Amino acid sequence: VFRPTYPLAPGVRYRAVFTPPSGATIEKTFDGPARRVTPAARVDRVYPSADVLPSNQLRLYIYFSAPMSRGEAGERIHVLDANGKVLPGVFLPGQELWDPNNQRLTMTFDPGRIKRDLTSNRAMGPPVADGKRYTLVIDRDWRDAAGVAMVDTFRKAFRGGPAVRQPPDPKTWKTVAPAAGTRTPLVVSFGRSMNYTLLQRMLTVANARAAVAGAIDVARDESEWRFTPQQPWTAADYRFVTYRVPNRA
Repeated sequence: VFRPTYPLAPGVRYRAVFTPPSGATIEKTFDGPARRVTPAARVDRVYPSADVLPSNQLRLYIYFSAPMSRGEAGERIHVLDANGKVLPGVFLPGQELWDPNNQRLTMTFDPGRIKRDLTSNRAMGPPVADGKRYTLVIDRDWRDAAGVAMVDTFRKAFRGGPAVRQPPDPKTWKTVAPAAGTRTPLVVSFGRSMNYTLLQRMLTVANARAAVAGAIDVARDESEWRFTPQQPWTAADYRFVTYRVPNRA
């Protein structure tokens, strides 16, 4: 049995050779797996999920149902104004930040247009302006990792809202504690939308000994965090733990 380090590729011709200790060499030529031609990939969801984005929104997270090809974001992602006109210079050019599976893409709005008093901000204004309406469009022609176009074009309409400049304050968050002996979720309400990806890894629940194993669910346009334990809650003291995001240049 021979197990390749990497999967056999569609459209590639292979030759297998087996030389036994004694006897004739056995050789066979064969094709790799058939190339998939039926569209399967689609945009699963986009965060922030709310239909109003603050005018200083920095990042957009796009989740795909299958691994995607790289290097096409600049050509396949568009932001339209209220009249359907494509707006230039919305995202930071030449940057694609993918997760290891090529299924989550992080797009960064041009920070030069977001930071106040910079030349780009004064000349062009923020990429998302308070009170204006936009449509995010992701072309169906974007090909997945197998070279097949997506199932359909994705569209998300949204409106620009006021800038959010007040940092999150955990003291204002509201927590609904579950009852012992149940697997009822612990619910934390933030009072405003938060960063979806950070909610997956910067919050946890712990008892006196260690972190509690469980599942995280984010709801209400990322303004609510729910934690369901693997095992029922016991009558004990628990801590809701938040981690500070490190400062990066």
